[in-house]
Amino acid sequence: MAIPRKPLKNADEFIKTAKVEEKADVEGKDVNAEVPRVKKFLIELPYDLWMELKMRAVREGRPLKDVILDILREGA
Repeated sequence: MAIPRKPLKNADEFIKTAKVEEKADVEGKDVNAEVPRVKKFLIELPYDLWMELKMRAVREGRPLKDVILDILREGA
């Protein structure tokens, strides 16, 4: 008997349904006022570029996300 596969989500559908959760502390204050807002993006990278960035992250001992953010900040 084959294992049923999960249906794959379309990238556009994923982006539309992705939401940042709002958190409130016990007093009812908005905790997000103190925390910087974050926006998430789903991107496609060519494999060669991804591998180059991943290797750079490994050499620097940092997460890939941080390496990409630093590159974006330098270019902006």
